[in-house]
Amino acid sequence: MADNTGKWMKIAENDYAVAKHLYEVYRPMPTEIICFHCQQAAEKAVKAVILSSDITDEVPKKHDISFLLQCLEQRFTIDDRYFAYADYLNPFGVMVRYPNEMILGEQGPKKALQYAKALLDWAKSVIPCEP
Repeated sequence: MADNTGKWMKIAENDYAVAKHLYEVYRPMPTEIICFHCQQAAEKAVKAVILSSDITDEVPKKHDISFLLQCLEQRFTIDDRYFAYADYLNPFGVMVRYPNEMILGEQGPKKALQYAKALLDWAKSVIPCEP
């Protein structure tokens, strides 16, 4: 396993934990911040997979989760649902940084949490365990 794989996964898990905590506790619910952290969690988890796969020594300097998943298709069969999750999460990495760019209903953060968790779980399932 690449040296930084564990670090990337830990940061991904922390982003997810922050998003989940805000969703469950913080009122009024900061939907944009929750969705941003979900996108970050998924992006960092996929980057951890890239590092663990020895495709490259550095993670791509891209924030498009779908692109990052495509980088892994030479090593893994990736279910289409993960690309759909990535497409849902991608806008939250940039658009929520600007006021009035997105209108998110109650389902936005709930779906973002669900999709980020699915990508985190997938990443954990394909990253080889250290001996």
